[in-house]
Amino acid sequence: MKKRILLIQPRTGSWDAMSMRFPESLLAVAAVPRAKGYEVDLLDQRLDRQWKATLVKLLAREPVLVGVTSMTGEQIGHMLDILGFIKGISSVPTVLGGIHATLLPEQSVMHPLVDIVCQGEGDFTLYEIAENLYEKKSLNNVKGVYFKESGSVVYTGKREPIKDLDILPMPPYELLSMDKYSTFEIGKGRSATVFTSRGCPYRCKFCASPVASPTWRAFSVKRVMDNVRLLQERYSVSNIYFQDDNLAGSLSRFKDLVSQLASMDKKIQWGTLGIRADAICKLTEEDIRVVFESGCHNLDIGVESGNPRVNKFIKKDESLDLIREANRKLSLYPIKAKYTFMVGFPTETEVEVKDSVDFAIKLCVENKNAYTLFFVFAPVFGTEFFTLALEYGFKKPDSLEGWRHLTLDRWLEKYPSWLNGKQIKKLEALSFVSYFANQNVSYKFTRLYLKIIFFLYHPIAKLRFRKQFFFLFFERIFYR
Repeated sequence: MKKRILLIQPRTGSWDAMSMRFPESLLAVAAVPRAKGYEVDLLDQRLDRQWKATLVKLLAREPVLVGVTSMTGEQIGHMLDILGFIKGISSVPTVLGGIHATLLPEQSVMHPLVDIVCQGEGDFTLYEIAENLYEKKSLNNVKGVYFKESGSVVYTGKREPIKDLDILPMPPYELLSMDKYSTFEIGKGRSATVFTSRGCPYRCKFCASPVASPTWRAFSVKRVMDNVRLLQERYSVSNIYFQDDNLAGSLSRFKDLVSQLASMDKKIQWGTLGIRADAICKLTEEDIRVVFESGCHNLDIGVESGNPRVNKFIKKDESLDLIREANRKLSLYPIKAKYTFMVGFPTETEVEVKDSVDFAIKLCVENKNAYTLFFVFAPVFGTEFFTLALEYGFKKPDSLEGWRHLTLDRWLEKYPSWLNGKQIKKLEALSFVSYFANQNVSYKFTRLYLKIIFFLYHPIAKLRFRKQFFFLFFERIFYR
C-alpha cells in the first residue's frame, strides 16, 4: 500500500450557489502529509457532479484513510451521503474533521459511518493518524483523536493549538483545479482565499470561534506575503479574500501587512471576512489611506444588532457609536464596507429588530460604499447562546443526522424555538431581501443566473428594505 490519503470536501448548500471558495480546511490538513511524502487526492463534491464515479477511481488507489470535513448544517447530510457510499464499497478508515466534529466529537464518532474523529487543528493530527494506520499501530498516542475500540469510545487527550503557525508547509494549491474556484468578482484575474491567522479572543455569545479556538495566533507577515506572491506568480491570482475571523487581531501586524501589500510592484486587490470596528477606529486617517492604497476592496464587519440592549446582551463589546465612527472613517475611500447583522435572538423584540434595520439604513446613508446583510440567528453547540436557546424551547438533535437541518435560513422550520410562524416568515424575508437591497453587494455574486436575478429583483428588494415591508413575501417561492 502506498502512502496515500484521500480528502473530500462535501457540498455546503445554498452558499455554493453564490461563490466557490477554496476548501481551505482540507488544504491545511493536506500540507503536512504531502510535505512528509504522502500522495494526496482531493475530491471537491461541490465541483463534481459525477462524484461517485470519481470516488470509485480514487478509492481504487488504496488510500490509508479518507478524511472528510464537517460543518453544522446542510453539509452534514452531504457528508453522510459520501461516507455511506464509501462504506458500501470499501473498508478504508474514515476520519471526520472540521468544526462540527470538533464541537461534538463523541456523538460524531459514535455514528456507524465514522471510524475516527480529529478534534481541533488537524495539521499534524491527520498525518499522525495516517502514519499509525499505515504502520498498523494503535492511535492511542495520537493526541486530539476519538475512535471506537471494542464498542467503546477512546479519547486520546487534547492536542494543544499550534503556537508558531510558520512551521506549517505552504498550502498545496496544486491539488486544486484553480480555474473552477471564484471567491468574488472585483477585477480581472483569478480570486483566491487565504488564512493569515487562526482563532479569536473575543467573547460574542453566539460564535463558535472562541469555543473552538479562543487563542488568536497568526502567520508572520513574511509568510503571508510569500503565500500571496505564490498565488500571484504561479496561479495568476489578482484578488484575495482573507478568511480570518479577525484579520487585525494584532494592530501592528495588520499595519505591517497592509504596508507590504501597498509596496508590491504588482498589487493585488483584497478583502477580508473578519475585522472589528474597534480596530478600524484605532487606525489613523493615514493608516486608512494606506489600507486603500494596498488594494483593499472590501472589509466585512460584524455589527450583529443595532439595538443597544441586544448589543450588550450578546457581548459584542463594541458600542453603536464606535461602529458609526469606523463607518465614517471608511467612507472617505471607495472601500466596500459590509456590515452583518443577526436577528431572532432569544429575548429580542420586534422593536429591537426594527432598530437593527434602522441602524443598517443609517450606516448606508452615511457611507455610500456600505451595504448590510441580515442573518437569522442559529444556536451553535458549545456557545453561551446554545444553552440559552435550550432554555427558550430549542431541542438539541440527538444524532449526527439531526444537525443537517440546523442551517441559517431553514432551521426554524425543523426545530422548536421561541419564535412563532409570523415572526419566522418576517425574519426569513428580511434576510433574503437584504442580499438584493443594495447595489454594493453585487460583486459577491459570481454565478451568471444569480447576477440576472439580482438585476431583476434589486428594485423590489431595495423598496422592501427601505420601507421595512417584509410581509406578503411572495418571493418566498423563489427563495425556497
